[in-house]
Amino acid sequence: MKISFKWIGGATWMLHIDDITIACDPVLCSKGHIQDYKYFKTERLNEPIFNEAELKSVNLWLLTHNHEDHIDEYGIKMINESSAIIAHKSLKLYFKNDKYSSVQILKCNQSTTLVLSGIKITIKAIPAIHAKKQALGKVIGNGNGYFLEIDKDGEKYFIYATGDSVFNKNIQKYFGSSKIDLIIVNAGAAMVGESFLSKIIGRITNNIDDVKNMISELHPKLLIPVHWGTFSHYSETINKNSFIDYNNVKLLNVGETVNLL
Repeated sequence: MKISFKWIGGATWMLHIDDITIACDPVLCSKGHIQDYKYFKTERLNEPIFNEAELKSVNLWLLTHNHEDHIDEYGIKMINESSAIIAHKSLKLYFKNDKYSSVQILKCNQSTTLVLSGIKITIKAIPAIHAKKQALGKVIGNGNGYFLEIDKDGEKYFIYATGDSVFNKNIQKYFGSSKIDLIIVNAGAAMVGESFLSKIIGRITNNIDDVKNMISELHPKLLIPVHWGTFSHYSETINKNSFIDYNNVKLLNVGETVNLL
């Protein structure tokens, strides 16, 4: 089994597994685009780097929640109507018509299994609490993370994609005895702008310390941070010194691809 990972920018990434492609959260607006969240505005700081044909050939889309920095009008246009789609309930109305042939809405702890080109993919919805406290997360709009078991002829690879969350060690119960080969973590310490409300709510995604705690508790073989440096409300920059003592953290540039297996 051959697996490679590409960071397109923001929360958007792709996994190539032999002849299939899995992708997450298509937000593809251009650099300089302004998103208006009513209580604050945010600007895209860099261009997404992607090949249109490659995105339109994605076999499986994982959609974590309906915030515009995770799915936008440009991204929706890239979702092929024949692609399998696994989505959080907040995205139900996006795919209510018969245009899309395979859409499943997963609630917390629900699982589904797909077989694509001989590869068995089991997907479990993991809660993504969009703030340090669950009650505040509900105000912001919680979503799904996803735990994937990739199985080709008995060779297995386990992936946890966090979605927009702040790490809490109680999340461990959702993985059972499975060892995690790869964590794709939404980082960047996103904030609700710079208002008084932002000070009350605090960060709404993982910061560097959250990621370090995640590594200590979950012991992944490899961790790749995404979702940082892309929009102006992502308050924390990550650089080569952020995880200098962690040899299992791989920092990528936007558009970069890394081979995992």
